[in-house]
Amino acid sequence: MYRKAHLVLAALLLVLPSCIPARAQVEPAATRGNVHLGIGGGIDYWRGDWGPVDRFGPSAWATAEFWHGIGIIAEGHSMDFGDGVYGARYTYYVGEGGVTYNYHHWRNVTPFVKGEMGFGGLSFPHKPTATYTHDTRTTWAVGGGLEYKLWRRVWARADYTYDNFPNFYSPITGYHRTLNPAGFTLGFTYHLR
Repeated sequence: MYRKAHLVLAALLLVLPSCIPARAQVEPAATRGNVHLGIGGGIDYWRGDWGPVDRFGPSAWATAEFWHGIGIIAEGHSMDFGDGVYGARYTYYVGEGGVTYNYHHWRNVTPFVKGEMGFGGLSFPHKPTATYTHDTRTTWAVGGGLEYKLWRRVWARADYTYDNFPNFYSPITGYHRTLNPAGFTLGFTYHLR
């Protein structure tokens, strides 16, 4: 599982430098450096399909846009709080990265889509004598949303993410299945460029 992730990371590191356009030294200062960076954070409201369990948690992301709306994204999501005593027995953390496309047709609104791969960890209810209480998997996700310009470089962000946590073994049911936690994230992005 970790070997696959290392291969994906190595491939991204090899491909990433070729995505950054080279510029001549005589290029005017006003057009130099077309990599657009953004960092942000917010709150997740996700539902796990193993209950269902509705949970809240913090979220953070970073984006780099290289060429005509195409870029990369790295983000982390969590399901930490809420849903009473039953929901409190579940926590989910995921860190993923991948490709994003931003549609810059309007001045103050930018829709986007994303596709990602990463790692997720799920803690879950168990029998008192069990040692299997947490599982980690390679994950993938798809999603999309939009950003709305609030002021200068500050944008409000809303997105939906659908995760895939494959081959989870439930000690309660005794079966393997794919879990699909999904939900909304609301927050703010600060665009450095």
